[in-house]
Amino acid sequence: QGLFRLPRSNAILFSIRGYLMSLEQIATVPKWGRRLPRVLKTLPPELVEYKGLVRYRQTAIDWLEKYDDGAPTSPGGGPD
Repeated sequence: QGLFRLPRSNAILFSIRGYLMSLEQIATVPKWGRRLPRVLKTLPPELVEYKGLVRYRQTAIDWLEKYDDGAPTSPGGGPD
């Protein structure tokens, strides 16, 4: 993420970088394989709709659950 002030308008531009990873790639990091099915299960319906997850959410949860051993995960996105 980044914030940039535009010189002429003095407006602020907020940028983000998106990444595309397969579930197999996500599962190679144990923390991510544990955490993602938990997050997907607890998303509010309006957020599921907003993020476009309606069609494949349950399939992703079902596939990822084998990687969730119930161990706690630390905060943040970095591997434990």
